[in-house]
Amino acid sequence: MPLRWEPVRTQCYPASGSMALKILGGALVFAGILVILLCVPTWAWMSLLGAALILSGLFLMRK
Repeated sequence: MPLRWEPVRTQCYPASGSMALKILGGALVFAGILVILLCVPTWAWMSLLGAALILSGLFLMRK
């Protein structure tokens, strides 16, 4: 059976050009980052730092 190549259908979504919505979106992203930074306890950040150090050490040993 021969292959039939059909054109791929794409749909373009209209982009919002509203500057107010862009500012609101940026403010919401900033607020979310701030909430995460303030609500996650210090021990969790230290465990992530420890994991990053272990991974970077393993990466350096393999090179």
